[in-house]
Amino acid sequence: MTYKKIVLITLICVVTSTKIQNNQGVMDQYVNPGVQQQIDELTQSKIGHLVIDLAEVTMRVTGAVDSLTEGVKAFGRQIEERLNLENTQWEVIEGEHNAKVISLSSQANQAEFDINREKKVLNSELIPRIQELDDILLGLKAKQTDNNQSFKEAEAIRNIQHDSFVQTTTEFTDALRNIDEALDLLTDLFKSGDIRAAFIEISDEQKHKVNKALKQVKSNTEKFGHQYSSFIQALTNLTEGFNFKDRQVLKEMCDFLNSLRLNIFDALTKAYKDEDSQKQQNQLRIQQLTSEKIVFDQQYADFYQEREDKTVRISDVQTMISTRQADLKAYQDRLRTENNNYSANLKIHDDILSSVQQELAILAKALQVVQTPPFLDFLNARISKA
Repeated sequence: MTYKKIVLITLICVVTSTKIQNNQGVMDQYVNPGVQQQIDELTQSKIGHLVIDLAEVTMRVTGAVDSLTEGVKAFGRQIEERLNLENTQWEVIEGEHNAKVISLSSQANQAEFDINREKKVLNSELIPRIQELDDILLGLKAKQTDNNQSFKEAEAIRNIQHDSFVQTTTEFTDALRNIDEALDLLTDLFKSGDIRAAFIEISDEQKHKVNKALKQVKSNTEKFGHQYSSFIQALTNLTEGFNFKDRQVLKEMCDFLNSLRLNIFDALTKAYKDEDSQKQQNQLRIQQLTSEKIVFDQQYADFYQEREDKTVRISDVQTMISTRQADLKAYQDRLRTENNNYSANLKIHDDILSSVQQELAILAKALQVVQTPPFLDFLNARISKA
């Protein structure tokens, strides 16, 4: 048993560190050609060469190779255990690798899914909505501009109407005052003297005042436009060659002036009514424009706020896309590194398996050779010639 241990330890040490010199060539002429071929094949490897040398040592010490056979078998079992351990460790490594690949692939797929989802939201929803909101805001801005212009136009029209009202009422009031003055003068003339007389006495001063008053009335009336053309013509006819002494003519002049006064008073009343109506219409127009302005301003504020929110959302989405793109690259880099490491480890594992399997094959072949009579003859011949 002690010798078997010595043989086993010797095999292990030599396999891992010892360099054996091949000196069997001197014995070639004593070896069976078939055995020689097998020996040559064994000596191509370090472990095969060692088995042959140990077989010679064992034969020298014990006179047989049985103990060597047991040692070689034990060594083979250790190699098999090393092979099993390697396979077990590799299963762990491979399992960890597969788990990492699955995890990294899942994370990469999720990152890619997130990127595509956010890009779809960005390109299909947010950007088109921003463009739509820009068009809406542009339209509302145009409406606000039109509304503001309408305010100015309504104010301008109202100012024109009011200025016209002030001018018209001033002219009408002046005309009424002048007519009243003329009527007062004519009435005084008409009532002077004997009212039963057909003619009256009139001084040059009175005549001058009456003419002046009538000319002023005519001047006022001419400002009122074509609708007073008949009054103007009648006034002209009456004043031309006016006979102030004829009481009947004075009466006709008074009647005419009263008629003119009534007409102008009606026009003045209508002017006030028109002013009230135009003022009311302007107020209604202002109320309408104010209501429109409130709607336009609120709509603009709402859509503008939505655009601001969408702009912030776009920034957030772009940040999300950039972040997930960086995540995706990191996952892909880690996956690439993991696969590269796995490939390198797989090569090491395959090399170990190949080496161990070769060692086992050599040991199996050595066990077959060392137990054959021709090999024993080879050893005896080698020992006897040493």
